[in-house]
Amino acid sequence: MDSIAYGDHDVIVGHGPVGERCDEKETWIAVDVNLVLTLFAGALLVFAAFSTVLQRASLPGPLLCLVFGLLVGPHALGLLDPHALGVSTSGLLEQVARITLAVGLAGVALRLPHGYWRANVRWLVLIIGAGMAMMLLVATAALWWGLGVSFLLALLLGAVVTPTDPVVTTPIVTGSLAVEKVPERVRHNLSAESGINDGLAYLFVMLPVLLMTTPGRAWHDLLTRVLLVEVLGAVALGVVAGYLLGRVFVLVQQRGWMEESSYLAFIVPLSLLLLGAGKLIGTDGLLVVFIGVAVFGQVIPQREEAEEDKIHDAIARLFLLPVFLLLGTALPVDEWGALGWVAPVVIAGVIIVRRLATVWSLRPLLRDVHDRSETAFLSWFAPVGVSALFYATLAERHTGNREIFVYASLAITASVLVHGLTAAPFSGWLHRRTSQPAAHGRPAR
Repeated sequence: MDSIAYGDHDVIVGHGPVGERCDEKETWIAVDVNLVLTLFAGALLVFAAFSTVLQRASLPGPLLCLVFGLLVGPHALGLLDPHALGVSTSGLLEQVARITLAVGLAGVALRLPHGYWRANVRWLVLIIGAGMAMMLLVATAALWWGLGVSFLLALLLGAVVTPTDPVVTTPIVTGSLAVEKVPERVRHNLSAESGINDGLAYLFVMLPVLLMTTPGRAWHDLLTRVLLVEVLGAVALGVVAGYLLGRVFVLVQQRGWMEESSYLAFIVPLSLLLLGAGKLIGTDGLLVVFIGVAVFGQVIPQREEAEEDKIHDAIARLFLLPVFLLLGTALPVDEWGALGWVAPVVIAGVIIVRRLATVWSLRPLLRDVHDRSETAFLSWFAPVGVSALFYATLAERHTGNREIFVYASLAITASVLVHGLTAAPFSGWLHRRTSQPAAHGRPAR
């Protein structure tokens, strides 16, 4: 056997059938990896170079990446086929989405200023407590009636699309457009809600999963293992870990053991540490990340929270966009076609109505929190994205039901289109409405 250089790899070339198979396999791997790097990095480079222009034109990165992934995937140019990678596409998407969420949640938690949690108890209790339950009920009822699927599948899909995605909301609450157009209280409240409900959605998703897989002991497992151990355990672990790590951070800063430039190098590994450790202990890793980093952010000095905010958001976007590129290559377009025209209409309606009905139902209790214009903005922007992808692939792994991913990916695509294309015009509308009080008094609540 001879060894020859092939790109970055040494490919083994044999003189028989086995050698030929090795050569073919190694060559395929080298070509595939380099092709992935070229396409993904090239797309990210272009989108980063024109990010401000694209954002102001209401063409956000997730939408463009989804379209680009679809274009280079097996349904168009056929340059990349995730099914040919030799691994489960659903499993790959689940893990990529999980890591992306962890980094994104850390950015969301650190974005909130000191004292935020105490000052916004009413908003959080209403939008998380009553809001999540109402969105679940509205989504489940509409999906059950509109799609004609079983009640348990409708309940599961409703749980998947219930949480406001913390990663996809990033362009709405950070960046030049958001700072210029969207009031700070709206950005903070949307960030906090998306961070908390993303972790708590695990409880909602696991109920139908358990009813599908172990119906005889579903409620027992939900209340003992899922609620007490995985959810409440995640909260406890997050509080303790966030406080201790925050004190460690302050100590090493005061002693001069850490360079100022090491702040970001501390935050990203912190989120991944909490994600992995939380899961190893048997809790909801994503909830551990958000609670832990939120407590961490309240322990460290305020100055440290804001110093690297823009850089961390840039890194979060770097994690975010490849998820949509990968999802674009894996979209089940043929299976969507088999559903007919009713399914897209119903799912798009659910994505919009679940939030509008919930926020405006809670409006009498939120008059002192947000005026009508802010309420209208918050009732529209509840995108479905990476968190829905994570929970859909997790549920598919537990139940073996392919329909979950088919419907969930359709919901994600619909949300990216609807919320992505309306981000810039709606932000501009809100800015015009909220800038009026300076001259004409505050709008009616």
